[in-house]
This record gives sequence, C-alpha cells and structure tokens, in this order.
Amino acid sequence: MLFGIALLKFNKMKRILVLYILIAVVSGLLFLNFTDYTLGSTKSKNPLHSETFKVGNGYGYQIALEDKVLIRQEYIPILEGNKPFTSAEDAERTANRVITKLLRKESPILTLLELKELQIPEFNSK
Repeated sequence: MLFGIALLKFNKMKRILVLYILIAVVSGLLFLNFTDYTLGSTKSKNPLHSETFKVGNGYGYQIALEDKVLIRQEYIPILEGNKPFTSAEDAERTANRVITKLLRKESPILTLLELKELQIPEFNSK
C-alpha cells in the first residue's frame, strides 16, 4: 500500500517535471524566433530594408518592402535646397531610423531633433 502511494506521487512529480521542461523548450523557441529580427539585414524576417546610393557628391537612401521601393530619398530631409548626405553612414543611419518608425506604425517624416540625434553634420551646428 505504501509503495502504491509513493508510485502515484512519483508519477505526479514526473508529469510536473515534463510540463516544466515543455514550457522551458517552448519559451526558448519563442525567444529565439523573436530575436531573429534585425533592421536592414537581408537575412532578417523583416521585409523592409534599406540601401544607400551615390548622388552627385554625396549619398542618398531608399527603403523597400521586399522588391518594391517605398521611399527614395536623394537629399537630406527638411533641409532647404537639394543637399545629399555627406557620407553613406549618415544616409544609412537615417534610413534605419525611418524603418524603425515605419515598424512602429509611425509617420516616416523625420524631425529636426531626430536628425540632430542621428548626428547628421548639417544639423549638429544648429
């Protein structure tokens, strides 16, 4: 009789242990799935990506959804005149900020403050 009670407790403990292991495995898989998203990476599951291109004596960027170009920005936004970015890195940082805003379902329009935060040289002195 005592052996039967001990066996029932063991089976209950075994089921609880299996349940905990199952929860840990599912949680781990979900975590790995969500950490696979990166901005602008061609290997990411994010269909939005950016690329920079040469414009005259500077750079611009474009943002595409898979193969369809959504935004083509040849010049620095909100800056008077048609002045391209001075470096590909500046254009890329700006494009990544726009992608972040789009993913958050925000307007892709950048503000003066955002361009200062991105350390775009034309806005750091203002």
